[in-house]
Amino acid sequence: MRKPLISAIALAFLATAAGVASAQTQIPGERTNIGTSSGEFLMLGAGARGMALGGSFTAMANDVEALYHNPAGLPLMEGGLQGMATVMPYFADTNYYWAGFAWPFAGGDYAIGVSLGNFGFGDQPIYTASDPVNASGETYSVSETFASLSFAHAFIDRFTGGLTLKYIQDRLGQASATAFAIDVGTNFHTELAGRPIAFAVVIQNLGGSLEHSGSGLDVGVFPVSDDPEAPVVNLDPAPGRFRAQSFPIPTTFRVGLVWDVLSTANNRVSLGGEFNEPNNTDPSWGFAGEYEWLPPEGSIGAALRGSYSYQPDNSVTTLEEQQQGPSLAADNKGLDGMALGGGLRWRFASYEARLDYTYRHFGVLGSRNVFTLAFGVR
Repeated sequence: MRKPLISAIALAFLATAAGVASAQTQIPGERTNIGTSSGEFLMLGAGARGMALGGSFTAMANDVEALYHNPAGLPLMEGGLQGMATVMPYFADTNYYWAGFAWPFAGGDYAIGVSLGNFGFGDQPIYTASDPVNASGETYSVSETFASLSFAHAFIDRFTGGLTLKYIQDRLGQASATAFAIDVGTNFHTELAGRPIAFAVVIQNLGGSLEHSGSGLDVGVFPVSDDPEAPVVNLDPAPGRFRAQSFPIPTTFRVGLVWDVLSTANNRVSLGGEFNEPNNTDPSWGFAGEYEWLPPEGSIGAALRGSYSYQPDNSVTTLEEQQQGPSLAADNKGLDGMALGGGLRWRFASYEARLDYTYRHFGVLGSRNVFTLAFGVR
């Protein structure tokens, strides 16, 4: 009777934390919290498979990508140790990288893993009013990083839970900030009409805020007197430093459902949907589908994937659109949240390799390509 009790406690904790995640401080007169969080790179994703299925991957996660999407999926991994590396060239010469290693053990009753994500750019010239051509040759860089440690347990044969501890560092030029957060996830899986079905609940990035400090905020302050008869003299500025306001990280509460509408020895078709409640914008939803061909005794397999996630920030009308009407760029808003992808899998000896690709659209910004290489023990 102990394991059902532990499961009930875990679910109660999730219900309590969900209330915290959904408690939003609305800006007076506004209908969203857009622009009120920091560390948005935490929402960029992990592997190409998860990004292609972003509309419903919370319940699907059953490989090393579960480190990012739902740690409760780690005990559902097939085989042993898995490693993965992802690169997504982003906009304006920036890049996003993610890598992770996960290991299920004790017959799949437990699993642990580590992951690392980074977004940024380097060595960009500094232009100022006194040096508009960068004659000084000074540069600056941006590096936003998170490192995580995950642990998961299969409480019963149909229910798993997981916890991720996350360290976040946000370095913007000569200013930086750090924070800690946790991800908590559950996965309940059973069968419907003889085919697998799973339901998942996840809270991502539940934790502190980012408040930047450092020499990048240093300023020179000249003394000012309210006395009109005070003498005017040339003084060296007194050293001072701006104090940056802290902003919360993007906490999200997710509920997902996935069902294998086709499940045979060689083929699988999974369809799912997901509801998201973030702390920095309105609620959203998404849906996804994945087809996989993988003969049990074959050495090669393939998969096709796609998803669409509604982006609530696109429903906000900009001042320009209010004054001039929708622009041509605004027509791309409907594509924001669309992703398409596929992958190949090779089996050899006791090992397995996987190469995944995803085409991901970011609305008015355009589209990006995502590449992932994974390796594991069967």
